[in-house]
Amino acid sequence: MLTDGDYHVYMIPFPGDIKAAVRIDAEGYASIYINDYLSPEAKKRAFLHEIRHIERDDFYNSLPISTIEH
Repeated sequence: MLTDGDYHVYMIPFPGDIKAAVRIDAEGYASIYINDYLSPEAKKRAFLHEIRHIERDDFYNSLPISTIEH
């Protein structure tokens, strides 16, 4: 189960239409980067989207990104 001690959230200005991204370090700790230009509701949706990727271990499978993001 994911707890808030397993990740840290950063609000940064992303270029273009990037909403969010995640980086998992060698110890499995996640850094979630949310586009600071998004509305509060869009930030929440982006955060929940990235949390789902972490919970599903999407970073450790061999599926194509198009399948993961679908």
